[in-house]
Parts: sequence; C-alpha cells; structure tokens
Amino acid sequence: MPCQQFRQGGRLIRLEVHGDSPFYYNAMDDIIERFPDAVRFRVGDDDIVFLKDKDGNRYDPNRIKYYPDQTVDVINNQDSYFPQDLPSPPNSTGSLNIGVYNIDDPILSSGSSSIVSPTGTLNGGVHNTHHRNLSASSTGTLNVGVYNTHHRNLSGSSIASTAGYLNAGVYNNHHRNLSTSSIASFHKPPSQPSRSRSPSTSESLPSPLSFPSSPSSSSSTPFAFRSVSPAEKGMMSLRSPPDSFQSGRNSPFSYRPEYAEYSEYSEYSEYSESDSHVPLMAYYSLTARKAHENQTISFSDMMEAVNRIKNEIIHEVRVASSNVSSKVDIVIDEQVDSKRLQEERHRQILDRFKMVQRRVDAALTLTLELYEYPIPRFFVILPEKKRDKNGKSFFDIIKTKNLIQEKFRLHFLCECGEQTCGDNYNVDMSEPGNMDDKNPGRIHLADHEGYEISRPTKFFKQYGPYVLGVLRALQVCVGAASIIAPAVVHLQTSLDSMARVTETVTKNTLDAVNMSIDYLQASLSQDALSESFEPNSENPEISANGLKALEGADLRRLDTFLRNKDQDKILGKLYRVTTSKGHVKWVCLKHYKYSYKAMAMASFIEMVKSYSGLYDYYLCKVTITLPNSDAAIEFIERLDSDGANVNELDLTLKWVFSTFDLQRIVRAICRSNIKLLKVDLSDRKTRLDPTQTENRYRPLIDLFSKDLQTLSLQGIMSFGYRTGDLPSSFQSSSLRTYQHLNGIGAKDTSKIAHILSLCPKLVDLRLGSELASIIDDELSKAIGSLNKLEVLHLWNFKTRDDHPVKGLLSNVIKGTIHLRELVVINTPVDSLELQDVVENFSRTLEVLILDPIYSEFNLATIIPKQSAQSAPKPATVPPSKTGWRDSTQQRPAHQATPYTVPPFSKLRQLHLNTDLSEDSSLSLALIMPRLSLTHFGLYKNIPMDNVISATDFSTVQSVYFCKFTGADLIPMWKSFPEFGGSNKIESISLERVRSPGTRLVRDCFAKIAIKRLWIGGVKSSYLRELFLTMNLSKLEVLAIVNCEYTWDVEAILARRHVDISDKLRVFVACNNQCSDIGDPNTYKADARNDDSDCYARLRPHQVWTDTSVNDMNLRHKLMVRME
Repeated sequence: MPCQQFRQGGRLIRLEVHGDSPFYYNAMDDIIERFPDAVRFRVGDDDIVFLKDKDGNRYDPNRIKYYPDQTVDVINNQDSYFPQDLPSPPNSTGSLNIGVYNIDDPILSSGSSSIVSPTGTLNGGVHNTHHRNLSASSTGTLNVGVYNTHHRNLSGSSIASTAGYLNAGVYNNHHRNLSTSSIASFHKPPSQPSRSRSPSTSESLPSPLSFPSSPSSSSSTPFAFRSVSPAEKGMMSLRSPPDSFQSGRNSPFSYRPEYAEYSEYSEYSEYSESDSHVPLMAYYSLTARKAHENQTISFSDMMEAVNRIKNEIIHEVRVASSNVSSKVDIVIDEQVDSKRLQEERHRQILDRFKMVQRRVDAALTLTLELYEYPIPRFFVILPEKKRDKNGKSFFDIIKTKNLIQEKFRLHFLCECGEQTCGDNYNVDMSEPGNMDDKNPGRIHLADHEGYEISRPTKFFKQYGPYVLGVLRALQVCVGAASIIAPAVVHLQTSLDSMARVTETVTKNTLDAVNMSIDYLQASLSQDALSESFEPNSENPEISANGLKALEGADLRRLDTFLRNKDQDKILGKLYRVTTSKGHVKWVCLKHYKYSYKAMAMASFIEMVKSYSGLYDYYLCKVTITLPNSDAAIEFIERLDSDGANVNELDLTLKWVFSTFDLQRIVRAICRSNIKLLKVDLSDRKTRLDPTQTENRYRPLIDLFSKDLQTLSLQGIMSFGYRTGDLPSSFQSSSLRTYQHLNGIGAKDTSKIAHILSLCPKLVDLRLGSELASIIDDELSKAIGSLNKLEVLHLWNFKTRDDHPVKGLLSNVIKGTIHLRELVVINTPVDSLELQDVVENFSRTLEVLILDPIYSEFNLATIIPKQSAQSAPKPATVPPSKTGWRDSTQQRPAHQATPYTVPPFSKLRQLHLNTDLSEDSSLSLALIMPRLSLTHFGLYKNIPMDNVISATDFSTVQSVYFCKFTGADLIPMWKSFPEFGGSNKIESISLERVRSPGTRLVRDCFAKIAIKRLWIGGVKSSYLRELFLTMNLSKLEVLAIVNCEYTWDVEAILARRHVDISDKLRVFVACNNQCSDIGDPNTYKADARNDDSDCYARLRPHQVWTDTSVNDMNLRHKLMVRME
C-alpha cells in the first residue's frame, strides 16, 4: 500500500493511505494522531483543500488527496516558520529579560528563560528563534548575550538609543528592515519565570542609567539623570507604573519605606504609600546606591557570579547544539533513504522500459507434458569409458557376457532440433556435449559423464527392449561414412526424410553402439523380450514405428537403478523446454539458449525480475510479489503471451485488491499451463474494508475446477463467508495436493468440507496456520473420506468447546489406506486415537511430527517386544574419559523377517515434542540404530541418554532438543565433521538448555559451522557467551525466541559484522527485550561513535521482530521442514 510523507519542522512521518475508494487518500483522524496541532496542509506553495463527495459535502472525517512522491507540510495554528502574534510589550519601564529559548518554540515569550540584572539592563541569553515584527515601547539598556537568530522587520522602538549603552555579545543573525530610530523596551518580568534570577542587592552594582522617554508614553513628568545628554532631555518621561506593581502583591518592585531616606530621589515620593507604586528604575537606582555605599559585595564575587552565568549559558548552548545535531542527522538519514528509494523506483521504471523494447511476439502452446515427463526420457546404454596414455577417452570393449562383471553407463540424449513434433533430427554420437553451430538441430549425447547402473540384470529386464530398439534405430541407418537417424522422440519419419541430413560418427562410438546391440540381443533372447524388436531389413521404418517413449511410472522408476543417484537433480545437465506443439523436450544448455523459446521467455523473466521476482530454470517456477493493480495487469498480459513455459507459480498480492482484480488473475492462471499454484492474498483484519466482505474470494472457486495438481491458499480471512455458494455445475477436482494455510473459523468448516468432498484424488492435505482453527464432525468426516490420502498436516486445531479433538483420527483410520506423513502441531487430540493411528500406519509412516499434543504418548505399545528384539542391539561401547562415544564402532544392520515389516522402518523425520511414557525411551532406543533420519526432535521428560547414544546422526540434517543438558548431547557433537564425524546437520534448535554442559555447547558452536540456529528459553548472559565465540561464517537464519534478548546481546552480534554472512536473517520473537529493537529511528539514533558501522549491519532489513514472527511457525518452517 502506498504511503504519504508528512513534514512538520524537523519531523518526517509516513502514513499509509486508504484505498477503499476510486482514489487514495489520508484521513484527518490518522493525521491528528501524529500531529495534534495540525490545521491545514500545503504541498509546495499550494494549500491543500479537503476532498468532497459528489454532493459537494466534505467527508466525515475530513480527507486529503494522496500526492505520490511529494511531501505534505503540516501547518498548525501559528505560521509554519514565523510567529504571527507576538505578545505586546507593556507600556511601562522595566526590564526585558530574554534567556535561553527552546529552539522549537515559534513564539517569543517575554518572560521565559530570563536573567534579570540588578543594573536594570536588558540581558539577552541564547536565541535560536525566528522573529518578525518585534517592537517595544519602553526604555532601558540592552545587554545582548549570544544570538543565533533570524530577524525580520525589527522596528518600532526596539533598539536602545544613544542615551543608554548597548552591551553586545556574539551575533550571528540576519536582519531585515532594521530601524535605527528604534529603542529598547522594558517590561516587567513574569511572576513565575521559567529560568529567571531575582534581583539581589548582594549582587548589585551601580551603573549609569539612561531612560529615554517613549513618545507614546502618557506621562508628561520629565526625569533628568546625570547620564542623559541635554539633547535628549525633551524625550525623557516616565508614565505611571502598571497596576501589577501595586502594594500587597508578591513582587520585588513593591514600595519599601526604607528607600525614602534617599533625598536625591525624593521626587519618587509621589509614588509612595499613597499610590502604592514604585517605578521600576527607582527601585534599581536605590538598590544600586545602597549597595555601593555599604560595599556588601566585592569585585571578585561579582566576577564569580558573572562566570557562573556565562558557564550556564555555554552549557545550554552545547545541549541545544547537540539536540540539533542529532535531529539533523536523523533528517539526513531519512532523506538518504528516500533518495535511495526513488533511485530504486527509477531503476525499475528503466528496466521495464528496456523490457518492453525487447519484447518478442511468440505464441506458445497451452499444454505441457509436464507431469508425465519429470526427467529426460531418451537415453542409451554404452560401455564405460576408459582413457589411453594420451588422456583421450574411448569406449571399452565388452569382454564377457556376465552382467555382474561388466560396467555400463546410462547417457541421456539432448533432444535438440526444430522443437516440433515429428521434425527431422540428426544424431551426433561423436562426443558428448558437442553442438555444431552450422547445424544446431542435431541430437547428441548430453555433456555428462553418465550414470553407472547399480543393478544391470534387473535394469535390462525392465528397460532392455526399449534400449535395444533405440540402438537398432540407429544401426539400420548406418552408411559407409555417416549415419542417418530418425527423431528419437517419435521415430516415425520415413527413410526419404531421414536422408536429408547426415552426421559423421567416430568409429569408436559406432563400435560401442554395435557391441551394446549384440550384448543386449544375446542377453534378452533367452527371455524372448527382444522378439518385438527384430530388425526388418526390407522396411526398417516398421521397426522404428514400433518404439514408444517411456512415460510416467517407468521414468520415475529409472532413478532407482542408478548407483550414484542424482541428488542435486542435475538430470544429465539437461534443461526442460516446450515445443510449439506443446511437447516437453530436454536439451543441453547450448541448445536451450539457442532455442527461440528461451528468447521468448527472456522478456517475461525480465519483467518478473523487475518486481524483485525469481525464475527457476530447472523447475520453470516463478516467484513474484505484485504491489498494485497495474503490476497485476502487466503480469497477466505477459503470462498469456510469453509464459506458456511456466509450470509453477508462487504469487503474493500486496495491495487491497478488489474482486474484479482477483477474477482477472484467476482467469489468467486458468488459461495458462500452470500445474502447481501457491497464492498468498495477504489479507489481514486491519486492511480489509467492511464493505469488502461477501463474495470477495468467489473467483478462487474456479481454481478447483482447473487442471491443477497442487493448490496452496494463504493469507485469507473468513474463507467460508467470502466465497459464497459453490455453483451447481462444479465438478470433481483433479487436485492431488491442497494446502489451506489459514485460520479456519466456525463458518468455514462446512465450506471446506464441501470442497474436500469434491476432491476425491487428494493425496496431500494441509490445514491450519498460526491462527487458531475450529474442527467439527462435518470436517472430520470429509477428511476421513479421502481414501487416497497419504499426507495429513494439522495446525492449531481445537473444538468449539475447547475439548480434545475426537473422531478425526479414527475417521482417518477408516478411510485412509496408506498414510506417509502425519504432522500434528499444537492440537490437543485424543490420546487413544493418536495411539491407534500411529500404530496402524507405523509401517508406512515416513514423517511423524507431534509438537505438542498435550497428552502422554506411549511408544512401547506401538513397538512390540518381538519387533524390538528382532532389531540387533548396538554394541555397548564404554565411554572414554572425555565422555565421547567411539564413532568408529559399526552399527549392525537390522535384518527384517521376510513376512513382516518392522514398525517405523520407513521413518525419515521424527519429532516428539511431547511427554513420553517411561517405557518409551527403551523402545525408542531399540529402533533408532536402524533409522536413517533427516530430522530428529525430542522433548526430555524422562531420561533419554540411551536414545541419544543409539541415534545414528550420519544422515541427520536438522535436530531439535528441549530441556536437555549439554552433556546429554555429546554423541551428537561427536558426529560433526569438526570432531571426526560425518553428519550433515545444518539446522539446530535448542530450547531451555540446562546444566551441566552449557559451556560444552558453547565450545562446540565455536567450531561447527551451521546454517540455521533456533534457540529459546535462555538468559542474556548465556546468549552473550554464545555469540561471542560462535562460528557465524555460514549462518543464514538466527531465531531467538523466549529469551532475554537485550541491546548488549545484539551489540555483540553487531560488532561481529565482519563474520556475518550477507544472507543472515535474524528473527526475534516473544522475548524480554528492548521494545525499540528493530525500529529504524532507534538503529540510526544508536549508530554512534565506533559502533556506527556495526549497527548499520543489523538494520531492519535483516531483523524481524514479534509483529512479523510466530515462534512455532518459524521453528517448523525454518528448521524442521527446512523449506
């Protein structure tokens, strides 16, 4: 959602705009919360008017229009820069006391922060204000301290005349229209000044005083003083003091009888008790005269007082300067960030413009043979290569017919060419990976060393006829110096068309092909498997037409025969492309780049990257976040024109979309070739307009009728209410995977149950999120009716009355035949039903995660004694003095009986964060040696030393341990390569680590290099010790949950910024922490001194706090499932 930037003085604040109308706007209520004194607004030199509806009336509350890329100035009841109404000076003699003024106060107060001098002078303190039209009408002497002001139109009796004296300090000001005829004014100090010093006779000094009369004075009584020149005597007059100087008020200027003894000032007697007034200057004169005669203060005391005042002024100046500097730094940083954001937007605009210029018109097919062909389907079997003395490779000669003694390799073929079904292809068998630039349309061996076949006997029984047919199709086309081969894809081309293009093949390769044919023919003849592929010398086309490409299950089973399995999914270094007629082909990288389909996808990929999206070339997957409706329209258009090759889409919507926006997106997806779809609508309660309720998600129903294989919905509120009724024409869906990762309310259960009843082919079902969800009998029965269900995930479910969920797992037992994954997160299920479902599917379960279930779980009843005893116990190795168990001890493999499968024998992920019965640890220890786990999690409520000692960590990739001591985990630490082991652990989750052994844990983390760490329930002292020495070189995710995470802990991480990877993300949740950790202004304000570079390393783009982190969801997504 766009944001509008507001400014008042030195403050810059961004407010999110509202988008529930045809235009964006900001509500007055939102602005008043940040600027309570806001009255009007201005953009540049233009005032902003409030928006009106179609009837000409203002909205309630008031609204202002959204001004993109502009800053709105907030105007209060005073002028934004200069005060409009200054307090009028009094029409009496007195002292104008100006002290240290607040730099943000736009109004000059005559009494704030004043320093009163006993000499009757005008003492100026420190100013950093803006003045306009400053005037006065009284007389006196102006003593100016330190000025840093901007004056305009300073006129009208405001400068001391030549009759007095002007004591000027330091000036750094700008004056405009400064009148030389002005005179300084004097008025009384306030009764309660904020920073004032009352006149004291002990600090008074006699000084010459001059009182030029104000022309506007109503008094005509002249007073002549020795210091006044005769030319100015005509101007000397003082009018009566104001009523504020009346006797009886708490004022230092009230009449005092002791002053009457001074005959020199007997003219003041008319202001004695009869009128209860004493002129201000009479008071000062009498006080100074008396002080002089009594000699009560020395010159050194006076200098000490002056120095004290000067030091206080200097201190105030430094404090004010420091505050100004810090605020200026914040403003500068915000301006830099704003400039960087503008540059990024400008770059995106330029990228899109370049992308539009390079757009190509290409119409691609609407269908893909994607699901049936997940790997390359065309391959040949040749003898293993050897190298001669010169290092040149050649195919070895088959010396025996014994399958066990001979070594063969499977080589995938690059299906290059014109990329159309049935076109002519040339086969280049000379060297793998060679592409002829002059004739690029030639099929050749992939640039890969091939895959060694682990079980050749079974392999040739399964694929021998197909391989023999491919090789014979090449053999029948052999000529004197070249070969002509049909397209391996379909092999339905006539001999006349095959003869148009030829390719020279080296003799060694042809010999290898002939040897492979003879060998396969001899091996398969005894099983009569090669009869259907006997060569037809009269018409070799008949032989070619009888060959069909492998499909579906045969291709997926091919991986089981390879000795070195393709764990990285390199697939012979081939890439998947789509032909103009919709067929899937696998080509090498050179042909992939050469193909015009890659050119057609180039502009589409650039558009995806312009929105910070990603494109996976191997999976043909797009991951993109759309910020507004315009971006969605552009994406839809490009998906229709250039996105036919997209097979998987991960889409996130980051604006308050309308139903029409969602409908356009859904229709575009239905027209595409997308088979796997993940949609995050990002709907939250705070961003939904009350009017956008019913039928908001109605277009999503169309996705269930599309030919999708996987559908994941996230970021949805009130799904059942906002989808409306399902259409009567809604047919059963072909979905195999459905993920509803949202909170399910009481009104959503019936709608989801209805949808599940129309998805009979569902294999994978995942329901719930970090929000609480409700489950009832209708939804339980719908889940239990899915007889093909193999994966079931339940997050945060409860019943309407908060009782344990009953009936759900019993229905699963009745309806499901083969359950592979059971994940129950924060769901109180019935303990007996859970016991039954785990026991019923213990021999098929591959993933079992219980975290937590709020009831005791008993493994002893699931693992019978005879099954546990059938597994050989690991040899007992006495611990050494260091406590390490000898990792060289070989574990005996479990020998299963031929008539039974041991419980949990297929288990790959085991997470038991729940109370276990006392017998469970013994049963668990018996099966752990024969489990090849990728994740292992355990909660310690009973002694678990035997379980940890029996666990084989060599295959484990992530672990979770709760309430364990550091000493309990010695076998795991020993399994790390840094300590001589061979495990593959990349993610560690530790919660409430206990003594003894906490130092051991810290020392181990200093040596091992992991990618993800989740730590919870520890104190700040432990975090400090851990982060001081921890190996951070490969750390990508750091999650700190329910800990004492304070500034000093984060400072340790910040100072180690050199060791931190650029990929590091820090998640902070549910901690006793500083409330401002993660706040941008706090990071900038604390970026001080030598730590500035460190704090900049951990700014909010790397830190997520409680508002965006769910601790349980975080642990499972980042650690357990490693997604």
